[in-house]
This record gives sequence, structure tokens and C-alpha cells, in this order.
Amino acid sequence: VSVTGSVNFSGQYAMSSRNYRLSDLIKDAGGLTSLGYAKGARLERRMTEEERQQQEASLRAAQIAMYEEAMQNENNDFNLSRADSLLIMKLDVGNIFPVAIDLEKAVANPGCEEDIVLREGDRLIVPQYSSTVKISGDVMYPISMNYKKGESLKYYIKHAGGYGDNARKKRVYAIYMNGSVEWLSHTSNKAVQPGCTIVVPS
Repeated sequence: VSVTGSVNFSGQYAMSSRNYRLSDLIKDAGGLTSLGYAKGARLERRMTEEERQQQEASLRAAQIAMYEEAMQNENNDFNLSRADSLLIMKLDVGNIFPVAIDLEKAVANPGCEEDIVLREGDRLIVPQYSSTVKISGDVMYPISMNYKKGESLKYYIKHAGGYGDNARKKRVYAIYMNGSVEWLSHTSNKAVQPGCTIVVPS
């Protein structure tokens, strides 16, 4: 397994046991640097053949469902093109996928539920703390701005010039530094975190 970013000794490490965990890797790497942001750490994992087959099977099922929907829908061209796009997605799947983790809890309490067992080929990335929030998608002016503790989604959308004409306001979501994704309520301030990207779909 390997670790890069804001740790004292980045590089590759041999797993010394079958239950080699996130906390073990951080310990072997000499801990985080003073700039390391544990809450934003993310893990990249290589797919097994079984996982790849499962993902392709789910894409095929989704494509079939779209074809069936297209048969009952007047707008056939649009639905069929969406179904065909899934075939392209299937070809572009790749072998690496992100695993959302909570390194802060894993290091604070070794062996806990968040301190997941690693497997061969895992790559841990520990970023530096980022004080910005990026707003992208269907807003008037996509922008990166300083994170302000306690402010809700409404505050960040306002500073991006407001929603665009085709924005799906009830489908706004955040992509966090650790790779996890969460739907954002318009008034909640807990879901907006430093370093996240707010996405407003059309």
C-alpha cells in the first residue's frame, strides 16, 4: 500500500498483518505533518475482477431499464441516446475507484469501525487543509471562495450570483475532499465543509 501528501514519510509500505488498517499506515508513515488535513484524506482502491463484473452488470441493468422506458415514451431519441451513453460509460470505468473514509476518527481510535482494513494496491492521499469552497454547475458565476463557518448553502449560492435558469435547486450536492458525496439542504450549514465542491445540476 502507499501513502502520499501531508505525512512525514510518504511512500510504499508492506502490510505487516492481514488486519493492516488506516491507522497502521499513518503510524508507519510517521504521522501527519502540521499541515495535514485528516478529515479530507481519501483512499483509492483497485477493483477486483468480481467488483468490475458487478459494476458492468449494474450498468447493463440501467441501460435495459432506459430502453424499456424509451419504448413507452414519446421522446424515444433522447432516452435511447442516454441508454447508449451508458455503454460508453462502461468502457470508461477504469480499475480505480474512491473509498470514502474518515481518517480523523480512524487515527483517534485505532481498530474502530472507521479504521478500515486495507488491501494490496490501496493508495492513501492526505491533503493539506483547504479553506476554500468551490461552487460549480448551473449558477450565474461559478467561483471558488473562502469557507465561512456556520453559513448554509444559500450563502454560497448567493456569492455565485444565484441559480441559473435551468438549475435543479432540490438536487444540489457536495463532493468532499475525502471522496464522499452528500445532498445539500438549502438551509443546513453542517453539510458545507472546507475544501468541498458544491455542484448545482441542470
